[in-house]
Amino acid sequence: MEARRKGITTINKSVIKLLLAKPILLKRITAKLLCIIIALCALPSVAVSAVLDPYSGLYKVDSDVPSYIIINNDNNRYFAHMAYSAAELIIDETGEFKAKEKASNIIGRFKDKKEGKYNKAFANVSGTQFTYKRVDIPQDQYVSTLYGSEKQMTDFSSSNNGVCADAYNLEPLINVTDSPKYIDALITKIETADNNFKNIDSLLILKDNKLVVERYFNGWQADQPHTIKSVSKSLTSLLVGAAIKEKYIKGVTELLPELLPEYKEDLIDGRENITLQNLLSMSSGLKWDEWSLPYTSPDNIIWKEFASEDSVAFVLSQPVVAKPGAIFAYSGGSVTVVGDIIREATHQKSVSDYAKNGPLSALCFNNAYWYKKNDGRTGVAGGAYLRPRDMLKLGQLVLNDGHWNGKQLIDKEWLIKSTKPAVENTYLPWTDYGYFWWLSDYYLGSKRYSAIMAEGYGGQNIIIIKDLNLVVVTTATNFDLIRSLTHRMMEENILPAF
Repeated sequence: MEARRKGITTINKSVIKLLLAKPILLKRITAKLLCIIIALCALPSVAVSAVLDPYSGLYKVDSDVPSYIIINNDNNRYFAHMAYSAAELIIDETGEFKAKEKASNIIGRFKDKKEGKYNKAFANVSGTQFTYKRVDIPQDQYVSTLYGSEKQMTDFSSSNNGVCADAYNLEPLINVTDSPKYIDALITKIETADNNFKNIDSLLILKDNKLVVERYFNGWQADQPHTIKSVSKSLTSLLVGAAIKEKYIKGVTELLPELLPEYKEDLIDGRENITLQNLLSMSSGLKWDEWSLPYTSPDNIIWKEFASEDSVAFVLSQPVVAKPGAIFAYSGGSVTVVGDIIREATHQKSVSDYAKNGPLSALCFNNAYWYKKNDGRTGVAGGAYLRPRDMLKLGQLVLNDGHWNGKQLIDKEWLIKSTKPAVENTYLPWTDYGYFWWLSDYYLGSKRYSAIMAEGYGGQNIIIIKDLNLVVVTTATNFDLIRSLTHRMMEENILPAF
């Protein structure tokens, strides 16, 4: 986008200078050729640089297991995008490269340059050698090729894509605010900061149902899905609401033996009293602690559940430590059980199939993927990958009480109930928790704004402030931070702008 705003490329400027300096050339140019030259001069710089760039493109690893990598050039900064991670590369004039961040532990070299493009890349990643070969396919197929090759991923892009139109046109920020300087300052901070702001990958703002800010950083592009981590939980909550509207599920007071009859033998010693509401509000009474150990630790209970042969049975086997509904305990395991309730009730093979084919398909997800666990179940607690624009649609759906393009996809009553405090949160006393939604307040001076939030590890956020008719989306790789950065952005830059 930045390149387009700059206008004519150096190459195009040279053409114009030549014609101005040599007017006699104009007489020798045919009308047809003149049209071609004019068309070339009108091309934005991003189009020309994409053709001439020697490194950018899609590469496939040379092995029996297909795996791909996308190399992007973002204002002369190069980024390598894999299915599960991304890294900035420093490339010298000989084609040798290394990861900018030493922790990424990547070194290598591009080779086999033909017609201005390198066709191979040799990389050493944490001591393991890989050979990548360029794949020449249309650029709009890069993402689907990258993620489609991953056996652990399922595609839940909308089955209605044949009738889908782009939901958003970017409109000028000044149409909705008299103080755009606050947003401009935030964007500058992200682009130039040496602190954690530099790890923000996207910022989208919807005001009065108009997309007024859409910026991507660190090599990310609009068509690329980003890990959304625990925002997946809020997506799962919306799927429960859709299933209730379609009458697949009667309501949140249903008991587990009714919802998952195949696990009746496991539902003993008080487990039989757990309701869907208890699971949605993280108050099942089952022991679960995924916060004492870092998520990177293999000893964290979420990885034990992930690797289990039956993740639902694993969750239900945890000790009963409280009466259902009495105590809040943040639990990805609760989401796993809810996911199986959705799958069972809707008669789908997986939760991702219901997201693809059910009412939420009207949102027209594109390049949407969901990670599968070891037992083949959808990773509903944190495994979804969405484009930031599709995250924005989820926020807009909540903002508009379940209404989308003339259709009521989810009942308004469900959204009101699911975004109200459902249980006392003693872990984080400054926030409340609904049905897989966080609830908190932001302040601008003495003015308080209530926010509905989907939050994911590392800085993935959907923030809905109904009083301002506002939705904010961020993606990031701040995996060593908590929510303080989001609060700073909201209170220092975003709220003052609106």
